Amino acid sequence: MRIAASLLVLLLALAGCTSPDTTVTFDAETVTVRVGETLRIEFGRFNGTTGDNWYLVDGADTGVLADAGKSTDDDPGAEYLTWDFDAVAAGETTLVFQYCYRSELDDCVGDADGNGPPDPIQLAVTVTD
Repeated sequence: MRIAASLLVLLLALAGCTSPDTTVTFDAETVTVRVGETLRIEFGRFNGTTGDNWYLVDGADTGVLADAGKSTDDDPGAEYLTWDFDAVAAGETTLVFQYCYRSELDDCVGDADGNGPPDPIQLAVTVTD
C-alpha cells in the first residue's frame, strides 16, 4: 500500500498536477504566502451560462505575485471557479476582483438576487521569503 501511494505522488508530480500551497475564499481580506508557493482563491459555485462572472479589476504587482490563471471545474448545475497566483518575490500587493452578472466589467451590474457582492473585493497579499 505504501509503495502504491508513493508511486501515485510521484506520478502526480511528474505530470505537473500540483495543488496550491495556500487556499482562501474570495471574501478573505488578507493572506500570507511564501516565495515559490501558489495561492488559490476560491470563488465558489457560479453559472457562466446564466451570466455569472468574476473579473480581476486590479492585478497584483507582477514582481511579487504572478497571475497563473483562473479555472473552472464542472459541477452538476454550476461550475466551481478558482484563480491561482504564484508567489515570485517577497513583498506586498493587493488583488481587486469584481463580480458581474450578465454584464462585462466596463458596464458591470451586480446580481439582483444577491448571488455575488455588489462592490469590488480586495485581498491584501504578503509574500515572505
